[in-house]
Amino acid sequence: MLQESAAQAEKARQNNPSVKINSSAMNAYLYLGEFEKFLETLPSNDSVYVLFYHGFGEYYLGEQTEAAHDFARAYDMNPTLLPADIGKALSYAITGDSAKGIRLLHATEDRILKSGVSDAESLYKVAQTYAVLGDKSSAIRMFQSTVEGGFFPSPYFERDPLIDNLRQEPRFKVLMAQARARHEQFKARFF
Repeated sequence: MLQESAAQAEKARQNNPSVKINSSAMNAYLYLGEFEKFLETLPSNDSVYVLFYHGFGEYYLGEQTEAAHDFARAYDMNPTLLPADIGKALSYAITGDSAKGIRLLHATEDRILKSGVSDAESLYKVAQTYAVLGDKSSAIRMFQSTVEGGFFPSPYFERDPLIDNLRQEPRFKVLMAQARARHEQFKARFF
């Protein structure tokens, strides 16, 4: 329900312009493919979170140099945070060093398992990055954790160019069907 989410976020900011202005992103715009709008709504601070999302929006727009710069700044600030690792791995994709990116993500995934991270939306970012780096089996494994963990905006998944290289994989097709079904169940229940 991405359009509805974006509308509610805008309404919240209209009612209270300072609502989460320093700590949240209007990800619905990112997931709708409205990357410029997404970047416009980001908080104006240099937290790891904001730097990552700024770089992520730039990455989608094809602004690789700018994205790599933001990812590097986030990683330099705190390399132990999940967004910093994801950004750093995407930086390796930008420079053509997929092997380093994959090694970093495997170490990151180990930390995720040990710490019990269960934020399915963040796990999707790991899946996307594995896909960009060419590690399809790891991408699909993390995509499964994403869908099973409760993040299933199938319209976004269906048009996300970062996972295009997974679309012909049989296991991915099964997981996409599950995501669509969960999305439709959610929609029927709440809308």
